[in-house]
Amino acid sequence: MSNSPSFFKRFLKAPFETLDKVDLHYFGFQFNILKNDIKLRKALFDIFFLIPLICWVLFGPDSTVDQVINLVLNVPNFLFGKISFNQLLQIYDSYYGLGTHWSASVIYTLLFIGFSKHLHEKLGAKNSENLAITTGFVGFTIFSFEFFWWCSYYVFQKQTWIISLWLPQLRLILQDSLFALPGIVVILGLNREKYQFNFDKYTLIFCLSTIGLILLWWFYPFETTPLTVGNWVSSPNFPQTMYTIFPEKLYYVANDGVHLLNNLVKIFMTLTFYNLFKLKRRGEE
Repeated sequence: MSNSPSFFKRFLKAPFETLDKVDLHYFGFQFNILKNDIKLRKALFDIFFLIPLICWVLFGPDSTVDQVINLVLNVPNFLFGKISFNQLLQIYDSYYGLGTHWSASVIYTLLFIGFSKHLHEKLGAKNSENLAITTGFVGFTIFSFEFFWWCSYYVFQKQTWIISLWLPQLRLILQDSLFALPGIVVILGLNREKYQFNFDKYTLIFCLSTIGLILLWWFYPFETTPLTVGNWVSSPNFPQTMYTIFPEKLYYVANDGVHLLNNLVKIFMTLTFYNLFKLKRRGEE
């Protein structure tokens, strides 16, 4: 207890240096993941990029994490004879296209690694400082795509509950808003006398490409399969492969073109923010 005041005083004076010195080395592992940004990038690459990429390739373009989770959860039922092997496979197949896609982990992990490596190598921001800034920018990027998707789904698919202050959507909105908060703090708190955002030709190209792909998605010109749930019929504008219908009932409509466009919008929006947030020293070309 006697060390607590001195720790907080050091933290208020030099927060990142203080965090970097915290040693949580137990059983051969360093549990202070903020202590070494290089090791964390390697771990993220192996666990959250490489493994999901392999799953994405092996299980199909619209495959999801939920398929594997529900498969694993039902293995005990299979082992104890409550369901057959075919029923176990049916459970796995029933979640194809529904839930969290492997592509999200692949895209945003690469974004994290790219930001972190740039800050380390170009600006000398390391360890906890590096990871705090990186987390802020990645969180802001994720929120930006989600906010765009909510608004578009609200307008074109007439699912007005998607932006509401009622549970369960309120929880999701607050959760994603918390993703954006650290990024907003970094953006507003950036020392603009020393650093600047990267407004170069590539940022402009990625931004214009994102806008063009969004317009293509909003006014999708190709054939889609309409989904009917009660009195609601899906719109050909801003079509989906996974529709969330109140109250959070998921429906899958296979369409490789729509799924590809969804990923392209996410990728180019991510590239836009990646290039924009590749901070430079003031005056640096």
